[in-house]
Amino acid sequence: MDLGLKNKTIAIGGVTSGLGRAIAEALLAEGTRVIGIARGQEKLDEMAGEHPDRFVPYAADLTDATAVKNLGLYLINQKIDGMVLNAGGPPTGRVEELKMKDWDRAWESTLRWKVQLTMALLPLLKKKDGRLLYLESVSIKQPIDNLVLSNAMRAAVAGFVKTLSREVGESGLTANILAPGYHATPRITSVLEKSAEIQQLPLQEVEKQFAEETSVKRLGDPADFAAMAVFLLSPASGYITGQTITVDGGLVRHITG
Repeated sequence: MDLGLKNKTIAIGGVTSGLGRAIAEALLAEGTRVIGIARGQEKLDEMAGEHPDRFVPYAADLTDATAVKNLGLYLINQKIDGMVLNAGGPPTGRVEELKMKDWDRAWESTLRWKVQLTMALLPLLKKKDGRLLYLESVSIKQPIDNLVLSNAMRAAVAGFVKTLSREVGESGLTANILAPGYHATPRITSVLEKSAEIQQLPLQEVEKQFAEETSVKRLGDPADFAAMAVFLLSPASGYITGQTITVDGGLVRHITG
């Protein structure tokens, strides 16, 4: 099936590892031009070397407001067709372990930059039937133990995205959230390590516990997640907006998924 993504330009945050990288690889396979954003120049250059014709590296710290402003101007000049708003999540922790400075940092790393960049890109993407895709977490629908910062901040992103989708839908721009469950990425490793510390269990035992919480009894493959992302970034998804779609192997127990 041709998803109509050949020669489109999609920007992706957190592109050098985990789910961001999986989405980039899937889009490149579709013939899409990818602008890859991450902090580390070295890994970006490696990806550019593998795909010299269609991967454009851009190094930026998405928690820095000036860097986000400059990124927005750059992406507008590149006339992008859509963006995957993705970056590393806030640290693990329980309510009584965290300080207010942790909450301030979580706001900056999980919500603030997404609002700032979205507002910068809206004038362009509203004219292009653009696509905004936010990578968050199943914690929006079902809080995850030891992740209070993520549970709270990602719920705020969901409120923002739903409101945005209502306000701009008539333009043809769609805004959706993809909410991953337990995928085999560096991020889930930190969650597993925190749980293993609390339970005083070996890491492999905790990983087995997490897998058993899903219907399919395994951690997810980032490539499976990327397949849904590619569809939501394509012209074929034009009647889907304002949704939080879980890709979680049946982890979430709520009847609406």
